[in-house]
Formats: sequence, structure tokens, C-alpha cells
Amino acid sequence: MVNDSTINHKSLSIRISSDGLSFCVYAPTEPQPYTYKIYKVRPVISLAANLKEALLTEPILKEQYQRVNVLISTSDFTTIPAADFDRDHIDDVFRFVFPKSEQTRISYNVLRRSGVAVIFGLDRNVYQLLLDDFPRARFYASASTLVEFFSEKSLIGSGKRMFVYLHDHEMNLYCFDQGQMLFINSFQVQGIGDCQYFIMNVWKQLGLDQIDDSLCVVDDNDWSRPLVERIRYFVKNVSLIDRTEDFRNTITRGHHLIPYDLQTLLVCGF
Repeated sequence: MVNDSTINHKSLSIRISSDGLSFCVYAPTEPQPYTYKIYKVRPVISLAANLKEALLTEPILKEQYQRVNVLISTSDFTTIPAADFDRDHIDDVFRFVFPKSEQTRISYNVLRRSGVAVIFGLDRNVYQLLLDDFPRARFYASASTLVEFFSEKSLIGSGKRMFVYLHDHEMNLYCFDQGQMLFINSFQVQGIGDCQYFIMNVWKQLGLDQIDDSLCVVDDNDWSRPLVERIRYFVKNVSLIDRTEDFRNTITRGHHLIPYDLQTLLVCGF
């Protein structure tokens, strides 16, 4: 018999990226509240096939949870002002930006604190598999959690702020002026040189100031320190985000860090 009191205190977060799956269980009553596991995918089969195998074999996915979150780490997203959002037209908006998206399930997050709506897509087969096993699952774009988190961080101090998040061979840039979003985009990158190129181009396009404005870097790739050293030749206020300060107690056994976007989902209070 399942203990209902245990269920009510546990949540599951599933992170899905183009080339990987990972799972995080949050049990606030446990001495070690976070359990994080990376699922080893087989690249010779589709992501949906890997997910189906995981749902059949992973014990962590067979437990009972009060809440299930699904975080989609994808560059297939677009944003519009929350005031202009109309859920009846999300397909039109998304397919205008991404016309080759016939096999895509389109979803959205309305971010009231940030004043924007994020419209994003995920593979229809992946979506249906998750919904079959977790009918009450809530779906979020990685961009949504980061916009909410970074917009609040941009209120600290003065000047405009650019946030750089490096992960999964991808770089996301988020720019804010005291909580108001100025820019968001994703870039495929092969190394630190690519990162520097895109950052400095966006910095110039937005007219950011090399003295008064600031740049903050966080990553899951171990690229952040050498990147910061390069950028400091051009921008005065460059810093690394201290993720252990932002998210206390989220380092699991073996000292594997939970991906930064997943950490923001756990603390943003959606």
C-alpha cells in the first residue's frame, strides 16, 4: 500500500534535451532532499524510444508523486508580451517562426512576473508518452524558468545586465533592464570562440555599455571561467554566477550538479 503522506511530499522533475534525459526527485522531508539521475540514452534510437525504455525500466519513474514537472530544454521557442498573448493563436505564432514543425506539440508558459509568454515545441511522441504515464504533468520550457529567475536577479544593482547560460553545446543569452526583458536567443556553439563572438555581437547590437552594464555567466560545460577571462578584455563588469549560493543543498551524491535550468525550475515556484 502506498503511503499518501509520502506522496504528498515528493515531486518529480524530468528534464528533456535534444540528446539526453535526466530526472530529479525532491523529497523535502528527507535528510538528502534531492535525488538526481542522468539516464544514459542510446543515440541509435529516437529520443521518444529512449524515453519509452526509461519509463519501462527506471524505478524512479514508477513511484507515486504529488507533482510531476517536465522541463524541455529546447531552442525551438519564441516570446511575445504577456499582454498580447492569446492561447487560441499559439499554433499560428509558433509555425510562423518555425514553419517545419508538423510533428511538434506546441505549448506555452505565461510569465506574469516577467510580463512575457514563452511559446515552445516538443516532439509529439515524447509528449504523448509522458502524458500517458503522468496525466497531470506540467510542461515548462527551459527558457521560461530562466527568464523568471534572471529577471529577478537583474533587479539587483544598477545598469542593464546580460546573462549567459552554457549547456548541451548551446548558449542562451538573456538581457534585462531592471527586470524588463530586452533580448533572448539561443545559439549553437562549438567552443569558447563561438561564445565570445555571439556575446560581443549581441552586446554591440543592444548598445550595452562596457563600463556601466554587466555580464553574468553560468554553465554546465566547464567553459565559464576561460570565457569570463576573454570577455574581461572588453567588458568591465563580468562575473561568474555562484550556483551554490543561488541553490543551496542541490548538489547530490558524487557532487554532480543538477543542470542550472532544472535548478531554477525547482525554486521558481511555478
